[in-house]
Amino acid sequence: MIKIIDNVTINISFVEEKVILPKEIESNIDTFWQQQKLENPKLWNGALLCVDDFYMYNDLITLTCKRTSYSHHLYDERVGLPDKYTCRNLVVGCLLETSDNFYVVGEMSEFSSFPCGLQIIGGNVDDNDINNGKINIFNAIQRECREEVNIDLFDTTQVDSFKFRYIILPEHSHAYFFVAKAKLAMNMEQFKEHFQSYLDYLRKNNLEMEFRKIHFIPKKEAITILCQMENPKRTYLTELLETDNK
Repeated sequence: MIKIIDNVTINISFVEEKVILPKEIESNIDTFWQQQKLENPKLWNGALLCVDDFYMYNDLITLTCKRTSYSHHLYDERVGLPDKYTCRNLVVGCLLETSDNFYVVGEMSEFSSFPCGLQIIGGNVDDNDINNGKINIFNAIQRECREEVNIDLFDTTQVDSFKFRYIILPEHSHAYFFVAKAKLAMNMEQFKEHFQSYLDYLRKNNLEMEFRKIHFIPKKEAITILCQMENPKRTYLTELLETDNK
């Protein structure tokens, strides 16, 4: 489910506690992870922020997060866990739209946990976004945009406007997913050149590439074209573009 959160106050707190799982579940997760690593040795299993409590009413959203592992999240997403032990992580994303009205959709690296899959720019909130028990999602989404497509959301030569606009609830994304909308100051051809230059830099310096390529989807035909694309897609993607088009 996607909800518009214009003019909503967002308060996200962090509690320095680890999610406790029964030993049997921990063992199952460990076995599952070892299997995943055999298939994809580059998978990462670092710390993850898990939403422990969520409240949304009128113009207020409050969340509380604890620590868990990425393997916990991936196991819950792909195998499933009882509600008591489920892992809904905290994620931020940014739906970029060029000045000539093309959505920017990334195609994931073949070495990621979602090989060749389509999604918007984004990723998990982490320790860099925590300060005195509060989580700053603006810091998180600014970091993700710099890392994935080398865009500074607060640089007016690159971005005309930017704000958090949507929340995707766990029914679609297995996460509490805050999505910003950014209108770029670049048209499609300019962004294509910008991204290619960034890919060349990453390859030259042997740095990790989150996206192996970018797809530009015309806004007016977004759903038709998205449905025609054979790549796997994040479950939220079609509804997000539909919602943004309304």
